This record gives sequence, structure tokens and C-alpha cells, in this order.
Amino acid sequence: MPRPKTVSDEEVLGAALDVMASRGMIFTLSDIARHVGLSRATLIQRFGDRDSILRRIAEQEVEATRLWLEGLPIIEGDDALWQFLEMIVSSMGQGDGFSARVQIAAFESRDAKLRSLAAQRYALVQKAIAARIPNNAERFETSQHLHAIIAGATMQWVVTDGSEGLSDFVLRRLRWAVDNLA
Repeated sequence: MPRPKTVSDEEVLGAALDVMASRGMIFTLSDIARHVGLSRATLIQRFGDRDSILRRIAEQEVEATRLWLEGLPIIEGDDALWQFLEMIVSSMGQGDGFSARVQIAAFESRDAKLRSLAAQRYALVQKAIAARIPNNAERFETSQHLHAIIAGATMQWVVTDGSEGLSDFVLRRLRWAVDNLA
């Protein structure tokens, strides 16, 4: 009979994000094991290798994104669209722990499964944006461009001195685009 888990899978995945945030891309299963208080062998038995943990984190994020977006009301219109964009950008916070997100993006660029999961997550966000754009033939195209502005501004923020928080930085650029690119 297997021993009951003293540390949940979610706690292990959260620990992996913590380790990535503090160590960058150079981390090992031993680093995660030490952080969460389990043996490396236990992590291998439960998850396999480091890349499998990254894929589990990405799968968890797709599901969390889907559930979060499905729980939000869908209201069309310019004001409702802006309120929705503000909400999703504000959910990124002021940049605390964002270095882990950048690390994951680097992994996504070199792993087909992670890239596929990122594409699913992006598609969910773009679909949610499109649902709030007043009905027109280009609503999905518009949603992809709005999402691209968010993603691009997010990466621009990474190279700033951080004096302006992430969500404020992104919202300022997004607001300009919404107001001037109609």
C-alpha cells in the first residue's frame, strides 16, 4: 500500500515555480525536492523528470485560465471590453515573481508540448477578449492584436528598472493602443 502524500502535487508545482523564480533556468529536481521537503527519488517517482514537472505546471495553468475566464461575465461593448482588459492585465500584478514566467516562456520556446499548452492558454485569452468586442467581422483578429500588445508590453517591462509596476506599465500601453488605433 503506498504511503499517503504528505505534500500535494500542487505544493510541489508551486515549489517548482518558487525555485525557478529564485534560481532561473538552472535548477534541478534536487533543488525542488529540498524546497518542498521531499527526496529527489520521490519527485522522480511522482513526476518523472524536470521537464515533466514543467509540463504539469503548464497544464495546470491552462486549466486555471480556462476556469477563471469561464467564471467571468461576458458583456460586449467598448467600456466592458476595457474593464475586462484591465482585469486580465491587473491579474498579472506588479511583477512579483514574474521572472518565473519569463523562465517558463523560455522553456515553451524549445519544447513542443509546452509550446502547445501556451498556445492553448493564449487562445483561451484571445477568445475571451473577442467575446467582449462588439460583433464585427474582425473581432477575433482584433482580440489577437490586443493580446499581442499585452504580451509585447509585458516583455518590454522585463527590461525596465521596475519603478513602474507590471500591470500599470502594460495598461498604459494598452490604453494608448485602444484609444489611438481605432
